[in-house]
Amino acid sequence: MTSVILTQQKGLLKMKFLLINPKFPDTFWGFHHTNDIGGTRYAMSNLALPTLAAMIPPHHDILLCDENIEPIDFEINADLVCLTGYNIQSPRTFQIADTFRKKGRLVALGGPYASLCPQECESHTDILFVGEGERIWPQFLKDFERGRIHERYEEKEKIDMVSSPIPRWDLVKLQHYGRVPMQTTRGCPFSCEFCDVILYLGQKVRQKTPDQIGAELEALYPHMWRLGRDSVFFADDNFIGNKRHAKETCRVLIEFNKTLKRPLRFSTQVTITLARDKELLELMTETGFHSVFIGIETPKKENLIEANKIQNTTGDLIQDVRTIQSYGLIVWAGMIVGFDNDSKEVFKEQLDFINKANIPISMTGMLNAPANTPLWNRLKNEGRLQQNHQYTDQADTNIIPKNMSVDELRRGYIQLLNELYSYENYSKRLCGTLKAIQHVPLHPKKKFSAKHVTYNISRLAKMLRYYLLTIDRPRRDFFVNTLGQILKTNRHYLKEGLWHLAAHKHFYEYSKVLERNIENPQNLG
Repeated sequence: MTSVILTQQKGLLKMKFLLINPKFPDTFWGFHHTNDIGGTRYAMSNLALPTLAAMIPPHHDILLCDENIEPIDFEINADLVCLTGYNIQSPRTFQIADTFRKKGRLVALGGPYASLCPQECESHTDILFVGEGERIWPQFLKDFERGRIHERYEEKEKIDMVSSPIPRWDLVKLQHYGRVPMQTTRGCPFSCEFCDVILYLGQKVRQKTPDQIGAELEALYPHMWRLGRDSVFFADDNFIGNKRHAKETCRVLIEFNKTLKRPLRFSTQVTITLARDKELLELMTETGFHSVFIGIETPKKENLIEANKIQNTTGDLIQDVRTIQSYGLIVWAGMIVGFDNDSKEVFKEQLDFINKANIPISMTGMLNAPANTPLWNRLKNEGRLQQNHQYTDQADTNIIPKNMSVDELRRGYIQLLNELYSYENYSKRLCGTLKAIQHVPLHPKKKFSAKHVTYNISRLAKMLRYYLLTIDRPRRDFFVNTLGQILKTNRHYLKEGLWHLAAHKHFYEYSKVLERNIENPQNLG
C-alpha cells in the first residue's frame, strides 16, 4: 500500500482530488464513429464523478478527467486518485491505477466492477469501495482529512436516494458530450438471469423525490442552455420500475419544461410493460421523451423463459413495440444472440424480428455472463465459461454456446450487424418507425441561444458534407432517399430523423471494424 496513514498536518491542508473515468473500448455505446460529424467527443458524460465531487468539502481542489474525451495527466500532483468503471473498462482501469501507484500516488477504486468483483480489484488499489457511495464516500473523506484511512469501505445496505447530492456539473466539460445523464431511481424489480444490476443495486426500486429531481434540473439547465444542449438521458436501470413514481416524475418534468426558454428533451430505459400503460405513455409523450431503450433480448419465448425475463412473455412483442412507437417514442432495443435455445438460425430470426418491428437502432450483442450473476453461476457449474477470458471488443463472449461453436456465434453475430445496418434495412426501419407515430406532442415554440444555432448548424453542415460530398454513391443515395421519405411521412420528427441518419454512421462503420477484426485477429487491442 502506498500510504494508509496520512500526516495530521496534511489533513488540515487543502488537498487535490483527481477523479477519473477510464476510456471505454470501441463499443455500441460510445458513438466514436460519429465524432467527426456529431460535434462531440463522446456520447454521454459520466454521472458518478460529479456526484462524488459534490460530496467533497469545498475547500479542496477537485479535478474530473474522462479519458473518453481527454488524456490523463499522469504527472499531476494529486493527493488522491479515484477511479470508477464497469466490467468492460476494467483492463484500462487497472493500467491507470497501477501507473499512478508506481508514481507514489494514493489510489482509490470504486464503482460497479469494484462492487461486483472486489477480489479482482484488491491488488490494483490502495483503497477499495464496495457498494453505493453516498454514505461510505463521506465517511472516507472524514477519515482522509483526519489522516487515518482504511483499506476497504463497504456499503452493505441500499442507500436512500434522498441522500444523493446534486452533481457538480460545473466541473464537467459538457460541451464534449451529446447527452447529459440524470438519475431518478435505482434498482429493478425483475430478475433476469444475465443481469448484474440487481446484484449491485437490488430489486427494490428506490427513488428521488419530485422536488429533488426538479432541483437537479434547475442546477443542470443553465449549463446546458449556455452550451446549446437540450437532451437529458435518465440513466435509471428501469425508469418505470415504479410506475407511480414515473408518472409523478413526468408531471414534474412537464411543469419544469413550461418554465424554460427551450424545453428539454428526454430519453431513458424502460421495460416492454410500458406498452400496457396508456396513461404513462401519454405522460411521457407530453413530457418530451423522444426515445426509450428496451431490453427485448430475443423474440423466442423459450429464451425469455430460460433467462427469467418473464415480463417479455405476456404479450405480443411486435405489437407492444408498435404501441410505444405510436406515441412518438422511438424504440431502441437491446437484443442478445447465443442463448441455449439459439442455433445458427438465430441470426436470421433476429434480423427478421428487428426489421418487422421497425426498430432503427438495435444494440445487439452476444450473450455474456457477468461475474456472480445467476447465469455465471449456472454456466460455471456446467463447465461452459471460457477460462481466463479477457474482452477484446464487442464481438466477444465469455460463454461456451450450447448449439454452435464460439466462432460460429461470433461470425454469425458480425454478419447480423452488417445486415442490420445496411443502408436498405436501416432506412426502412427508420422510416417505418416515424410513419408509425400517431400522437405528435404539441410543445411550445423553442427559443434558441446563439450556441444552439451554432452547434446545430455545425452538426448539419458536417453531416451534409459526409453524405453528399462523397464519391460513395450508395451512401449518398441512402441519405437522399431516406431524408425524402422522412419529409413525406413525418416532417414533425425531422430532427430525430436527421439524428438517426448521423447515428447510422457509427453503427455502419463499427460493424465493419468488427468484421475486419475477426478476419485479422492482430487488429484486436
